[in-house]
Amino acid sequence: MNLSAHNLCKTYNGQKVLRDCSLSVAEGECVLLRGPSGAGKSTLLRILALLEQADSGSVFHGERHWDASQKLPGSPYPFLTVVFQQLFLWPNLTMGQNLSIVLTHRPNGDPTGRWMETLERLGIAELLQRLPHECSLGEQQRLAIARCLLSDARFLLLDEPSSALDKANRGILVEELNAATSLGRGIFLVTHDERGFDSIAGQVLELEDGKLRPL
Repeated sequence: MNLSAHNLCKTYNGQKVLRDCSLSVAEGECVLLRGPSGAGKSTLLRILALLEQADSGSVFHGERHWDASQKLPGSPYPFLTVVFQQLFLWPNLTMGQNLSIVLTHRPNGDPTGRWMETLERLGIAELLQRLPHECSLGEQQRLAIARCLLSDARFLLLDEPSSALDKANRGILVEELNAATSLGRGIFLVTHDERGFDSIAGQVLELEDGKLRPL
């Protein structure tokens, strides 16, 4: 089972940000994507997640595939889930409710033992009664990551997941992602971090001038 794309092209305001880009992420593999700001890394991630149309090319979720230039179907979950840079936490809900409403579709769902073990490893188990604005940006980011890890998705797409994390918490994130790949989950990770995730990467790609190349 793979998450893959073939010959994706995308133009913004007359500038080609993706030029015949092809890639594949296997179950149990972590693929890193690097490149300068504005190169189109987040755009590529969103196209893989069926959240944005390309000008041309194809996207494959296992045996299912789509013409990426056409209007795309609904949610790709549980095939994949995404951690966005914007985090998308509801400001009027507590951290615990933000977790529950996504994982159980009930804002007051009770955390299970599995939840609490993950939250404790990420250092946010004591924050469930706080509102997002009462937590640091790093704590909010760790909750968004926990939401992803605790989901049933087979592929995890993460856009700059360590941008608000210190060195210690980045190390914890690497351990969690390594554990996820050992369980057969595929990971596609967009990052500016030069070294933080290399130890778990099966492939490292660079996107520049619209072209993907291996590093």
